[in-house]
Amino acid sequence: MQITIQADPTNTKTALSLLEEMGYSIPCNCHGRRHCNGRNYSFDCSLVPKKPITITLPESASENIIGVSLEDKVPVIGAGDAILIDLGTTTIALALIHQGSAELRQTSVFANPQKQYGSDVISRIHASTHGKRKALMSMIRKALAENICQICLKNHQTPDDLTHCYIAGNTAMIHLLMGYDCTPLARSPFTLKEASPSPFLYKNCKVQILPWFSAFVGGDITAGMYACHMNDTAARKDSDTILLIDLGTNGEMLLRHKGQFYSAATAAGPAFEGNGLSCGCPGIPGAISAVRLMPLRPKLTTIDDLLPVGICGSGAVSLCAELLRRRYITPDGVLTERFPSEGILLGHSPSHAPLYFTADDLRQIQLSIAAITAGIDTLAYESGIAPSDISTVCLGGGFGFYLDLEACQTLGLFSSIPISHIYPMGNTCLRGLFRFACDTDTSSPIPLPAARNIDLAGHPYFQKQFIHHMTYSG
Repeated sequence: MQITIQADPTNTKTALSLLEEMGYSIPCNCHGRRHCNGRNYSFDCSLVPKKPITITLPESASENIIGVSLEDKVPVIGAGDAILIDLGTTTIALALIHQGSAELRQTSVFANPQKQYGSDVISRIHASTHGKRKALMSMIRKALAENICQICLKNHQTPDDLTHCYIAGNTAMIHLLMGYDCTPLARSPFTLKEASPSPFLYKNCKVQILPWFSAFVGGDITAGMYACHMNDTAARKDSDTILLIDLGTNGEMLLRHKGQFYSAATAAGPAFEGNGLSCGCPGIPGAISAVRLMPLRPKLTTIDDLLPVGICGSGAVSLCAELLRRRYITPDGVLTERFPSEGILLGHSPSHAPLYFTADDLRQIQLSIAAITAGIDTLAYESGIAPSDISTVCLGGGFGFYLDLEACQTLGLFSSIPISHIYPMGNTCLRGLFRFACDTDTSSPIPLPAARNIDLAGHPYFQKQFIHHMTYSG
């Protein structure tokens, strides 16, 4: 694919750095020092362009994990009139756009400041229900106001120029933003008191928050539905069967079969996001994203080709597939004598700390895989089909974007769905917000199709399939 890099005579950044800012992450083993003689791509990796240039990237070039590249749209100079907000638990992504021309103006990403009350949703729900509701609400609103102001200033305008704001996030994050009582999210039967927020005015800006399907299937999945055209009757026939999966801690899923929607969330745990692993880390620069076991030491691939700082979810999946292929574990999921008692030494961090992947880490990934796969099986079962009947699987999020699908197939992560039917989509939340803002009648209430929510916690078929998928033999 061809990409135009904007630059002028004052530019001091390499083409690789400018591409990274545009949302593309491509491997360069010499990090722009020209040791590869520029032979990997159609341009010299050490090039510092002084004028706009058009270069060719391989189709496999990855979008940046934070997903600020929207369907190959690059920022276009001009005024913006709408702000998109992907309200994530860990990271918040913003995009300034112009609705009429469907053009991207600016993007920005920052850490969710609520992390001081816990890195996960459960911790923040607990804090909210124990006297910190107003503090959590004020904290996130202040951070959004500051960063919206900054992204507008970069575009030489002010927040007063905005006429629309579109927000999507999981149900808990929206509750914290709005200051709602999170008690229903903390205990069974998880029946929400609050309805999804209606559009409201903030100063002269119309704010629309995409509605949730249930307590655990939130507005980020609603946005993903738009990104994948799941609700588009013109693009999808009733015979199409499409599954959207957000491979995070909650494992949110939305299945469309014969025009009917089915939703579910499965407790995959934090391992896919790098949490809870001995040397785990999020998908940040330096995170190990793929592993190949070699006779002397593992061959590692890291995000941005930096020195390893830990292993992220995609790297852990890649490594587990290698352990199975090379018989460090049996098809029944049992460790063999080849697996060292202290774990697999992957390498050393920049501070020379050893990075081990242990038997406990393997078990955490195994549990996550079983939860996701059993969830897919149960949604298919409830809709009256086999998993192999699903024609399209859209993977949302950075973790899904970096996954090695062959490794997933080795581990049975997507049940019997052929990997040719699986499409990593990057940030489906921002993509969906962009499509909703530019392609729909935003003056009307946000349409949400009726969906049958499947409670997996006590579902007999889910429990049966979960046990089945704890091994790799079937």
